[in-house]
Amino acid sequence: MSDHVYNVLFLCTGNSARSILAESILNKEGAGRFKAFSAGSQPKGGVNPFALKVLAALDYPAEGFRSKSWDEYAAPGAPEMDFIFTVCDSAAGEACPVWPGNPMTAHWGIEDPAAVEGADIDKERAFSTAARYMKNRIDAFLNLPHAAIDELAMQRHLRRIGSGEGATQLALEAIDGTDREFRAALVDADLPVDDLEEEGRIFFSLSRGGTRVAFGGYELHGEDALLRSIVVLQGHRGQGVGETTTEILLERARLDGARRAYLLTTSAAPFFEEFGFHRIDRAAVPQAILATRQASALCPQTAIVLEKTLAA
Repeated sequence: MSDHVYNVLFLCTGNSARSILAESILNKEGAGRFKAFSAGSQPKGGVNPFALKVLAALDYPAEGFRSKSWDEYAAPGAPEMDFIFTVCDSAAGEACPVWPGNPMTAHWGIEDPAAVEGADIDKERAFSTAARYMKNRIDAFLNLPHAAIDELAMQRHLRRIGSGEGATQLALEAIDGTDREFRAALVDADLPVDDLEEEGRIFFSLSRGGTRVAFGGYELHGEDALLRSIVVLQGHRGQGVGETTTEILLERARLDGARRAYLLTTSAAPFFEEFGFHRIDRAAVPQAILATRQASALCPQTAIVLEKTLAA
């Protein structure tokens, strides 16, 4: 790595707990290579005392912190950030300021330790767990070869770190083609809806914290699966939801017996190529896939066809 010191901003809603833990841990573990900051979309004005207690017990800096607005770091003269990580789901879904420069971003959601009720020992245990999860993410981040990896690959690495132990996971629910929110999302994304209710379509909604964030599905044709209708809702884009949704759908299709996955796209081929899909000529596409309404009528003939072999 060069001598450049990377600025990292951790964002949460209140800037009183998780983002404070992250700021302290990275400033010690990444000293000389990284400078960490933290802020909130709706700062509480004070730092949670259990966050400071746990940091001190773990031999991390526990003084000089304050709860502050993220607007401070979007103002003229503020440090220009290289990386920005949201560590709570509500902050990830909010409209962020326009950040100077071009920072790379990812969502590293962890359950809120401040929400734990009960005795002080229970609260302290929750903060200790959150600190451990955050330390694991930061260790993985520090071990990335930043100078040798291109930006798209870096984005994917960062999002994978955020999906590690303790992450706020996406909940999967089976739906059908009559789901109104699903249909509306596809229309907004200019994706086809004409055949959603036909036999053989398998669709899901994905939710975080009880809020729907994405939809997707596939058709099964023997050992071939046609991925389709993948859409991330407004307010949840740029947080790795699309990547996670794609990975979940591929795994579900594999468990349903698919050995190969196909999809058609007019503009998102580079995104899916990150997942090991490769472009193929239509002449090489199985007839069962070409005969689908998606391939034969709903998508333009100029659409790119991608294929991926699924693990057995």
